[in-house]
Order: sequence, then C-alpha cells, then structure tokens
Amino acid sequence: MTHETVVSTRMAGRVALVSGGAKGIGRAIALQLAAEGADVAIAVRSDRDAAETTAAQIRALGRRALVCLCDLTDAAAVTALVAEVESGLGPIALLVNNAGTNGAAPLLELTEQRWDAVVAGNLKSCFLLSVATARAMASRNLGAIVNIAGASAHRSYPGAGAYGPSKAAVVSLTVQMSLEWAALGIRVNGVSPGPIREAASGWQAREPALAEEVTRLPLRRAGEPSEVAKAVAYLGSDDASYVTGHMLIVDGGSVNTWYLAG
Repeated sequence: MTHETVVSTRMAGRVALVSGGAKGIGRAIALQLAAEGADVAIAVRSDRDAAETTAAQIRALGRRALVCLCDLTDAAAVTALVAEVESGLGPIALLVNNAGTNGAAPLLELTEQRWDAVVAGNLKSCFLLSVATARAMASRNLGAIVNIAGASAHRSYPGAGAYGPSKAAVVSLTVQMSLEWAALGIRVNGVSPGPIREAASGWQAREPALAEEVTRLPLRRAGEPSEVAKAVAYLGSDDASYVTGHMLIVDGGSVNTWYLAG
C-alpha cells in the first residue's frame, strides 16, 4: 500500500508555519501543505541542513519556503520567530505545532531534569508558539492551529516517562485554546498519531517488537507520515471550517484496542 502526497489548491495563497518540519511527520506535513498551495516556514531548533533539504522540496513544488532556527521554549525567541515568518512570507494562516521530544523511562528512574525537558519541549513550546501566533491571527480575525499530540495522550503505557502526560496536556490545551480563541476567528484542533513509520524504510528489521505489535491493530499495520499530513491539511483547511476543539486520532484503531485485536 502506498500513500502519496495529494495535490490540490485548497491552501493556495496561505502561509503555514510548521515547527519540527525538517524530518518525519513534520516533513510530510510541510510537503503536503505545499502541495496544496501553501507557502511554508519550517522552524527547527538546530538541524538546518535537514530543514533546508525539506525547503528545497517545497520550492520544487512551486511554493516559497523559509527555514528558521528557534528555541521554542524561549518566549522572546518565539515572538521573534513569528515576526520573521510574517516578514518573510506573509501573514500566518496555519500553525502546526509538531515539534516535540521524548524521554522514555520508568517514573521511579525519571530525573527531574528529563521530566522538565520533555514537558517544556512538548507542552511549553506548544503554548508559547500558539499564543504568539494567535496574537497575530487575532488582528486579522482568521487562522487555524493544529497541535500534534499522540495516541499516548489518550492511553498510557509503562515506561513512557513524561511523554504521555505532556501530550495529554496538549490535548487539554487544544480544547482550552479552541474555546478562548473561537471569538477571534481562530480554530484550534489536534491530531494524535499512533505508530507511524515510512513503509519502505526497512523499519521492521530495526524494530521487530513494534512490527509484531502493529499486526494486532485493527488495521494491522503502521501508519505512514503522509496519512498524518493529510489529516493536518484537512483540519487546517476550509473543509474543516466548522470543526474546532477536536482531536483526530490517526492510529489504526490502537486507542480502542490497546493492541489486543485478534
């Protein structure tokens, strides 16, 4: 089964900002939005080379691209990022909070420093970038925000450390932002991916335990980054104009079964 980038014009003339847009799911989101007509800014902490590679692919689709380096846990840096994007590409119509971090460990072994780093990377960054972008969007009474949480936000598993709790907080924050900002013309939704891997990357040999686990999902396979990207593009487009405060779970049915399908 292949899942290719869908080309359309429903994002034509719009500017999207994708945090963590250099690789993996973030890259797929950036390319999907560009294929649908958006100019895309990619915000990364340090991996400029990977971000520039994705930016080149965006430009090959005929769209403008901008690469920005930013510590998304620094409020002043985030404010400057939003200004840089709006100066370089134009008013931001869609923000995708995809950047995040992980730190799996049993809670009794999880250090305070690692807990703080994961919560800051997943939750604080989402808060800061959303607020800074919403202030700009509010002046135009128009905009959409899509937060990437995760299936782990909806069910827990031992040893995940701060990841699941921080992503569950992103779900709650998504709802709160959707309620507070609806009157400002801003829709806020989220996508919670389950196990996502590039089908042709040979990941099964590197992760045999996960390869076995996904056979017990209702859809009996891992998802692909493009499938998450299409969900994000839908929520960020006018096709979802009456949708806000919603989490779209893209996980092959895992949260309903906990990998227990027969």
